[in-house]
Formats: sequence, structure tokens, C-alpha cells
Amino acid sequence: MWSPATVARFLSPPARRVLAAVAVVAALFFLALGAAWSRFFVRGQLAGAPTAAGVFLLPQPRATRLLASKYTEAVADAIWTRVLVYHGEHFARRLVPHDLHAYMDALTALDPYFRAPYSWGGFAVTFAHYSGVPQPRDILYAVELLRRGVARFPDDGELHGTLGYLLYYELPRWVRDPETVLRAKIEGAEQLRLQADLGAGPDWMVLSAATALEKINLDELAAGLLERAALTVGDPNVRAQVLGRLARLRQDVDTERLRHAADTLAGMALRELPYVTSNQYLLLSSPRDRARMAEGLLPEHAIGRRADRQWTAVP
Repeated sequence: MWSPATVARFLSPPARRVLAAVAVVAALFFLALGAAWSRFFVRGQLAGAPTAAGVFLLPQPRATRLLASKYTEAVADAIWTRVLVYHGEHFARRLVPHDLHAYMDALTALDPYFRAPYSWGGFAVTFAHYSGVPQPRDILYAVELLRRGVARFPDDGELHGTLGYLLYYELPRWVRDPETVLRAKIEGAEQLRLQADLGAGPDWMVLSAATALEKINLDELAAGLLERAALTVGDPNVRAQVLGRLARLRQDVDTERLRHAADTLAGMALRELPYVTSNQYLLLSSPRDRARMAEGLLPEHAIGRRADRQWTAVP
């Protein structure tokens, strides 16, 4: 039997060196081939796996709050930063942000009175899909998120307005169930009414909210909104439209008296507190002024229901 040592005795020293070099080259070749195959195999196995940055590592919201202990707000700030980066990265790379809802749940559980996630999430969650087309799942979650927001911030007109927009205008475009659409429109119109009552947004928002109420046959609510708004709208052109719409909805309303009361209120606000609106003047003026307005200048409904609070004249 021929062994390498036996073969080597019949070779000259130069031949031995050549054979050794060939053996080394062959060994290196097969090592490189094995390394290349291993790399190809591993890359194939990891092709469908998420990246480290794409792995959601937070526990359930209640457990997250428990683990954060006394540092819930600090942890919420860290998650908020992560949410913004996560949303932007997935949108830029045209990826579906599967964990966005879970991040928002954890964030709002840690700091329920952190307003930014509610106002940001109303639109960012709705249009989170890279196509720019709202997905029903995202719209429904954004609505639920904003409901939490208005429960925490009942006097925030912007949150009411965003929720009303999603419910009244956006959700019916993508949800086909008629009963769900009707309930959404009713709730959305009410949220738009609250936004207008709170004085959030431009004056014409009152007309938009009244139109939304009228379209679902809530004429009485629309008339009440217009009646209150007639006293606080600052734009004369918008006020004229408000009074015209009110006269159409309520035949018995004295629009001239209401117009006179609105002009008087605007004059008093301009004279005494020129840096605030008529709406703010109702809150900031003295009780004597409010009583004087209620007695002679304003009809009994002048200081009415605003943002689910009953404002009454001072005797």
C-alpha cells in the first residue's frame, strides 16, 4: 500500500515542495468554498427574518407600566421616540408597520395624559400604510385611540375635531357595513359639534358642523349649535351665514335680536378685553357684565350649553 511517506521517497526535493504547495492551495480552495456555501446558506435562512430593530420587545401594556415602576413618563418618552422612528422607517421603506398599534397601546398606558400621541396618532395611524390608502384596521384603531384622548382631554377641540373627521368623513369611505357607517356619522357629527362649541378652528367650522348634523336629520342639534355660535363668531360674513341658516331651521327665532346681542357682545369684548375673542370674553368677563348681558342684551339662550357644561346667567 502506497502511503504519502512512501511516495515522497521517490520524489526529488523540488517535486516534494511543489506537491506540498498544491496540497495547501487545494485545502485553501475547499475552505473558501465551504465558507462561501455557509454564508449563502445562512443568508437564505435569515432572508425572511426581521431585523433586530424590527422586533417588538415590549410586554403587554399593563406589564410595561408595572415594570416601569416610578419612571412611567420617562419610559413613555423613550417609546415615543421609538414610535416616531419606527413609523418613519417603515413608511420610507414601504413596509407595513405591524407593531405600531402595540407601541401606541404601551405609550398611552404608561402616560395616559401625554397628549401628543393622541393628536399625532389620529392621522399618522390612519395613514400609516406606505400606500397612503387608509386601512380599515388602522382607521378603527385611530378612532379608538382618539376616544381615549377626548376622554382624557374633554375640552380639547382639536381632538374632538380629528375624531369627528375620521368618523364622519373617513371611516364611511372604507367600511361597507351600513349600520356601522350610520353610527359613525352620528358620533362624528356630535364630535364636530363639540369642536365648534369649544371654539376650536376657524369660524366656518361652525357651518361645517351644522351641515354634518343636518345631513343625518339632526336639525335641532344643528339649530342649537348655530344659535350659540351666532353670539361668538367673530367673522361678520360667517355670522350672517349662521343667522341665515338658523332662520331656515327655526322659524320662530328672532334673528334680529340675536344679531343685536352678538354685536353688543362683540363691542363689549372689544372695549373691555380687546385681546380676546367674544367667546373668551364670556368666560373672562366679570359676573356683573354677564348678568347685564343676560338681562337686557342677550336672549335667554345666549349663555348655553358649551362643551357639555351648562353656563347660566348670574342673577
